[in-house]
Amino acid sequence: MSHWLPVSSSANERTYNPCPGCSFNIPALSKKSAIKQRCNSEKCFFNVILLETIDYPTRNAKVFAAYLPITLSTSWSYATSLVLVHLTNPSLLTSSAFSPSFKDRIEDDVLPLSIQSLYIDGSFHVAKDSSPPSMTSVWLALDDDGLIIESSSLQIPSCFPSALRSEIYAVVLGLNALSHGSLISIYTDCSQLISLWKRFVDVPFSSKLLREHNHLLWLSIRQLVKDRNLKVDLIKVPAHSDDFYNIQADSLVKDAHSSLQPTVSPLAFCYAPCLLTFNSLPIVMNIRYFLRSIADARALLSFCSMARFTALGSLSLFDWAGIHFCLSQIKGFASHKNGRPEFWIFCIKLLLDILPTLTTLQQRKSYLYSPGLALSTM
Repeated sequence: MSHWLPVSSSANERTYNPCPGCSFNIPALSKKSAIKQRCNSEKCFFNVILLETIDYPTRNAKVFAAYLPITLSTSWSYATSLVLVHLTNPSLLTSSAFSPSFKDRIEDDVLPLSIQSLYIDGSFHVAKDSSPPSMTSVWLALDDDGLIIESSSLQIPSCFPSALRSEIYAVVLGLNALSHGSLISIYTDCSQLISLWKRFVDVPFSSKLLREHNHLLWLSIRQLVKDRNLKVDLIKVPAHSDDFYNIQADSLVKDAHSSLQPTVSPLAFCYAPCLLTFNSLPIVMNIRYFLRSIADARALLSFCSMARFTALGSLSLFDWAGIHFCLSQIKGFASHKNGRPEFWIFCIKLLLDILPTLTTLQQRKSYLYSPGLALSTM
């Protein structure tokens, strides 16, 4: 359709106007009939770079009038379409969506072609009272004579920490150290890693990958294998096999927990051709669930700001995490169903004392509900 610009620079602003005088602004496509025919899905509307493309017009929120502001919102479908465009069009990899160091990292070969094997390992320590969670990864590079030519162990950013994630990081870092055209065998004691590799790397790309946890790391692996023209074979190290190299990798990865926490952004470890971020952090979970959680958080913020609660005192009086959990179990309370009104109906009924809240029950059946219970139960 046209190139649309935000009305203001506010982060919460979701109103856009057509770009005046822009070559992408086609007046004939701004008419009501054209919008209905061409702009009823995520596959249209913007001719701007990925970083600036944050929303798309919803079916229910469009204003069918030429050159009037429209309200936009984001969706799983639109996020998927953006990713698919970038994954299927290699020419877009030069987009400014990447930092200048992206291509430098891709070209930064470390290990010679004589490297035949990599032993990798990952480790995860849960948070304790005296220390935050930590993840570490290690790789050992061996030549065809079985000599350890190079090794690397480091502590990696502990965003969304897990044992599996540390193992996948080890693969990413090991592949990034290989030369173009390397033929490599990767040895690991993590059977789940090998299973996921067969699902996400050894097969053609599918958008279903974007629904998986750690999808950015798997996209990074796919990109490294493709760009470096790598031939990779994963081999399971048998449990309790007393494999010398596996024992060495295990020792190094445990020692790495005593190193300093990394100060670099998690984005520095991503080699995916495109990615979605929130507050400068990459989204590594199911994008659909992430968007749903953002909608729920906004709805809860509106809910806890109601005068019913603020009149009782500080908002810190209430266990909002517990309240949110209880409300989320109510099917009709879900706030993320494409703007359906159940949540707001609930709020309005609560505000108007139509729902059987404790206050209402005290008025109806004072012999069962003591007035002194009001604050304590909240």
